[in-house]
This record gives sequence, C-alpha cells and structure tokens, in this order.
Amino acid sequence: MSNGYEVFFWDTKDSAERQVAGFFSRENLERLLFLKQNKKQISEIKIKDSIVNRAYQIEAIRRISESLDIKKKRKALLVMATGTGKTRTVMALIDVFLRANAAQKILFLADRDSLVEQALTDGFKAHIPNESRTRIRTYEINKNVRVYVSTIQTLELCYNKFSPADFDLIISDECHRSIYNKFTDVLSYFDAIQIGLTATPANFIDRDTFKFFDCDGVTPAFLYDYDTAVKENYLADYNVWAAQTKFQRKGIKYVDLTEEDRQSLIDRGIDPEFINFEGTDLEKKVTNNDTQRKQWEEFMDVCLKDSTGQIPGKTIMFAISHKHALRLKENFDKMYPEYGGKLVQVIDSKMEKNKDLLADFKKENFPRIAISVDMLDTGFDFPEVVNLAFIKPVNSQIKFWQMIGRGTRSHEACKKLEWLPDKHKDSFLIVDFWQNFEHFQMMPPDDGGQRQIPVLITIFNTRLNKLIKFLGDQSSGDAKRIIKDLRSQIAAIPLESFSVRKVFNEVSHAWEDDFWNYISPDKIAFLRLKVAPLLRFVPGLNPSVAFFTSKMERFGLAHVEKKNLDQIMESIKEDVSLLPLNLPEVANESKLINDILNNSFRVELTLEKIDNAREALADLMKFKREKPSIIIELGLDDIIESHKWVVLKKILKKFM
Repeated sequence: MSNGYEVFFWDTKDSAERQVAGFFSRENLERLLFLKQNKKQISEIKIKDSIVNRAYQIEAIRRISESLDIKKKRKALLVMATGTGKTRTVMALIDVFLRANAAQKILFLADRDSLVEQALTDGFKAHIPNESRTRIRTYEINKNVRVYVSTIQTLELCYNKFSPADFDLIISDECHRSIYNKFTDVLSYFDAIQIGLTATPANFIDRDTFKFFDCDGVTPAFLYDYDTAVKENYLADYNVWAAQTKFQRKGIKYVDLTEEDRQSLIDRGIDPEFINFEGTDLEKKVTNNDTQRKQWEEFMDVCLKDSTGQIPGKTIMFAISHKHALRLKENFDKMYPEYGGKLVQVIDSKMEKNKDLLADFKKENFPRIAISVDMLDTGFDFPEVVNLAFIKPVNSQIKFWQMIGRGTRSHEACKKLEWLPDKHKDSFLIVDFWQNFEHFQMMPPDDGGQRQIPVLITIFNTRLNKLIKFLGDQSSGDAKRIIKDLRSQIAAIPLESFSVRKVFNEVSHAWEDDFWNYISPDKIAFLRLKVAPLLRFVPGLNPSVAFFTSKMERFGLAHVEKKNLDQIMESIKEDVSLLPLNLPEVANESKLINDILNNSFRVELTLEKIDNAREALADLMKFKREKPSIIIELGLDDIIESHKWVVLKKILKKFM
C-alpha cells in the first residue's frame, strides 16, 4: 500500500501493516507467498545435534523461536560470551529456519573480513554445506543463491541494488558495533527477520541496541554470560597478576634522577632538566629500555609455561604502538639470545605478510609470544592461548572484555596439548602492567552504555548553542551566518534514506524557509531533539574536516560565552601546523595560517573572523599530514616496584 510517499506492507492475516523502504518485486512476493503457504512453526523443528548439542545453545534457539512464533516479533538479540559457540548456534538457527520454510534467503553480516570469512568456512561450509552461498561484492552480486555473507561496510555501498524484501533472515554479528549512523539505515532498509548477535556483556550494550532489536527494556531474547559458562565448564577462568615498575607508578622526573642518571643523559645529549614525564607518557612521549627489560623479566618469571615447564605457553601481548611492539621484541631478543629470535613475533597490520605470521603463531611451535597492536584484540580464535599480557592501558570496558576473550577457550577446544601447562588448560593468566583491572573495578557498571555522539551532530548542537545567544537579535550578521550553516547541514541529510523518510513528515517544516523567519527556544529544542539525530545518515564524511569544523565551532562558542580560549586555541594551532604549505590550495591561505600560528589571529577577535577562518581552512584539513611521533629514548635503570595477585570483585568478573 502507498499514499504516494510512504509504502506499507500488510499481511492481513498474520500481522499489522508495517512501513517498508519500497515496493517488493514480483519474485519477492512469489517467494513470500510460498513461505506463507508452507511455513511450519519454528519451535516444532528438531534442532540438529550434529551442529549444536549443548543445553544453552538449544535454549537460545528455542528462545528466538518463542520471540518470533508466539510474541510475533521480527527482531531478537542474542548475547553469548566469547567461546560459547555463537557461530554454531547461529548455523543451527539458520538450519531450523530453512527446514521450517520460515526463510529461503539468508544474509549474514559482520563488521570485519575475518568474521565474514569465518562464517563462510567454519559456519556455512561446515554445517550447512548443501546450500548455495556467495559473498557480496560491490562489483558482483549473484542473486541466484540462498546464503549471502558480507561486511556491513560493503553492503552499505551496494544495498540499494537489492529490493527491501530480497532477504528473509538477516544475522548481524557483533551487532553492538553495527547499528549506528549509516549502518542503521542499511539494516532498516530490509524487511526481514533480524537477529542481532554479540559477545559483549549485556551491561555494556547501548540502550539503542536493545531498542533496535525490539527487546523488552534491556533484556535480550537470550543471555549466556561468561560467569555462567565458567561455572558450567564451557569456558576457562582466569587469574590476574598485576605488576608495575617505579617509572610507571611515579613517572620520570628531574628531581628523582640520581647524579649518575643525569650524567648518563648529558652524555647522550639530553638535558636532564627537561625530564618531566608521567608514568602514562611511557611509549607515547618517552621510552626506557630498562623498563621493558624489567617487564620482560617479570613476565618470564610468572607466565604459564608449556608441558615442559621451560618455555612460555602461547601468549598474546597487547602493545601501545607498532614501534613499542618492535622495541619489546628487540629487548627480548637481546635478553634471551638462546631462543634465536624465534620465541617472540610482532603481528599487527603494519607487518608484511601478517596473515602468514598469524598462521605460524597458531599452527607452529614457534613463535610462542605474539606482540600485537589491535590486530588480535577481537575476533581472533586460538584456544591454546594461556597468557595475556597487557603492556598498554585500556580505556574501554567493552574493548577490555573483548581482549580478555582471546584466552577464554576451554581445554576441550585445544588440540596442541604440548603447548599447555601439564598438557591441560585449567585456566589462563593475565599479566597486567597498567592496572587495568584496578581501574575498571573502581568504575560502576555501565547503565546500558553511553554511545559517542557523531561529530556532525556535535557541530549542529554547538551551532544551536551559539544561535541561542543571538535570539534577541536575529537580524545580526552573526545570527544569519549561524542559520545559514545550520540550514546547510540540514540540506545534506539524505531524504532518500528510508530511516529519514520514516520520520520526515514530522520534521519536514525544518526544510522550509518560513521555519527560519523567526527562531524561538521551542524551535531550538525541536531542531536538537528531532532533526539533529538525522545527521548521522549524512554520507561522505571526511573525519579530519569534520573534527576541525567541530573544534572551530566550539572555539566560536567559547568566544561568545567569554570563556578561556587558550587550550582549544593550542589544539587548533596544532592542526593548522600540519597543513602542507607546498600545496597550492594550502599556500593560498598562508597568511591566515601564519596569523594563527603566531597568535596575531586573536587580536580583535570576532565570531565572524572565527567563522571565516573555519570556512577557509576546514576543507584543507583533508590534506593534513600525520602528526610526527617523536619519542625520547632514555637509558635509566628501573625496578619492579609493585607486583601482586589481583582479587577480582565479583561484580567485575560477572561481566567478563
């Protein structure tokens, strides 16, 4: 049905009408009619024990069936701890859907290539081998198969090549990362049953995720957490050894240096009076070889060894940066030459043939220790890992939990028993050099998660805050300029987006000239609450341009509010200093750039002057060079000043 603008699909016998992104094709309707005439109750289909045989996996499928068959929902959220067989559970669920004639066309989505390839090989090929399958590519779409897999990023580029009813069932893996901004629009475009799948603990999931998957409050359709899996012996528990060096705890200060230390620095051309670093500056502003040596000594002393008791078991070490990882390996090889450089390997995206290095780590006896930056944090399945070492601080609870998930696989999943202590994996060890556990135990549990506000919305809201200051003089040049910028942002909202079209009737007057003739506080509130959220669907965002624009808008607001400008001005100067003056486009603004860098820009500062500078420089930020990473190398003696077993609070371990 359509009123000329909105389109609705109505299966009059089984459900109320629902708004859809567009008309279904004839092939869609024929398939839907076949399913309607031949569908069986999902809950009546026997679950194949060759795919899943654990009680909680079977219960997960039955809970989903209950949501769809009895509650008549079209969405459900499945939360299962890393290592509990999410892929197998989903494959069994898909198999049930196919045999019940509840679906013929299946789409599996993930946000990373590794998860998509894992679904193809470990999932569909292994457990549903007889169904035709393909991976969606922007340049090639085969519509004659039953099973499709894709990254959400690829689908975002080509989803409009499908009709809204081309899929009957969509599975979104690690969905808590995939339902925001334009991705929401992609998922909302399809009129299919949608199952969200995540290993992130329910307490850390954003409320919008629960809302998107039609949960009852913040309760997923099924939850199987880490604590329960450990109690039922499906996952390995862990112990935590925390250690810190003196420099990590107290920093490196001139006043604390011995005469010998000061002379050592002078001999290497470093003025000791300029040494004033916090512990958190290590490997960001300063590096010290002996700090790393002490960390290696501590790790080698406490880590779980293999069955011989001589060599560390398989270990993932999380480093701060690629250069930090390289320095760690270099120091290890100097300290332990007897291993011939084979025991430790850096594996991250900057290493050539990193996939081969990763394969060797998983299949070969050596290397035993993989030092990684981001690459092995999530989505990496290797049951034999018995040590995790945090040589970096972690700021996100979700990320921290995902990193810990690299070690949770139980003994049952292990094949190379000689790599395990006494040939058995009873638990795994976390060696924490940055007090991550103490930090997160001090924090309260997340209340449904707090999602970062997209930068375009931040810009829009900052402009609204500026406009509030001019409501008494809306004919001024400043007010007109702010209104022009706001309207420019609104004009960029894609009206063809299904998510926008669903709400456009209630916000459409913001696109009309009359709306802007006089702005009231009520209109400001309307723009903030109803229009601003739609900016998350604007395509083609250049982050450097957007972040600089946001910074300049906040600078303008601070000027209007007569706040201190020093800190934000320094940040703006840093961005401007990275513009390459050898490019003609940048050279054209050399006077403005120099004025900002030498502080003359702040003389007789006005909001118009700030806005003109933002207009002139923002688009140039796409040419901005990377900030050079200059790390001072010290050669000072360090010591392990604190080491202990960490007693975990029950509340933290529950969420892990």
